[in-house]
Amino acid sequence: MIEKLDNKLAKEEIIKNGYCILDNYLSSQDIDNIKQSLLKTLHYIKPDNETDLEKKYYQIKKYNPTLKGNWFDVITSDICILQYLYAPAIINFVKEYFNTKVVFSGRRHVNVFDDENNKLLPAHQETQQLAGDCLAIWSPLYDTNINNGGLAIYKNSHKNGYFKHSREKARSGDKRWTGGYNGVDADTIKRFERIELEVKAGSAVLFHSRILHCSYPSKKKGGLRIVITERYNPLQKIPFLKDEKAPMNIPMEGVDYNKISD
Repeated sequence: MIEKLDNKLAKEEIIKNGYCILDNYLSSQDIDNIKQSLLKTLHYIKPDNETDLEKKYYQIKKYNPTLKGNWFDVITSDICILQYLYAPAIINFVKEYFNTKVVFSGRRHVNVFDDENNKLLPAHQETQQLAGDCLAIWSPLYDTNINNGGLAIYKNSHKNGYFKHSREKARSGDKRWTGGYNGVDADTIKRFERIELEVKAGSAVLFHSRILHCSYPSKKKGGLRIVITERYNPLQKIPFLKDEKAPMNIPMEGVDYNKISD
């Protein structure tokens, strides 16, 4: 796990580009620890001698899709994984970036994308958090690229504040796992150049909540993309602690994020 971070350089890159890439955020041993924990949890569903996480995932998906979904729901609470999201170097950087002494977990998650490509989100910003602004981390356990799929960002979109988001209903025949998903309109997306990032396993993208981003699909049959994520929310800009009528998480609609101030 990363022990040192050039805070000045990372802050400059995020201000300029909306994101920075942290090389070797996780060591090869860290990655193996996480994969082994995920594998052991899959083996709890159906024990055998399979040692490959990708193969075991597809085995369980075929064996019992509902239990595979239950595995997906529970792994976000795996302590083995959580420890890697709160490295002191990252938390200290977030505190320095926002000039705050207190940081909250916004929404930790383990994202799992397989060759069905049915969990790809449209272009969006990180809204519905505790604070009006936050930093998010995105760290894959497998290399991400044109073959495996990955994270795309929209160049300079973070310099334009927050855009209006709306909930779009899934289209007929759409294989998405949800009946609706949040995103910005096509005209907004067209204003910015799309960049499909290629991130090595164990590296991490640290990005500001204002930058537009989305997933891009995998082309690899039998491939698996697992990404650990978290949103670091500073104490500043939390309406819930200033307004007794405010909900804990800021609503996506009906709120002008650009007017939220401390």
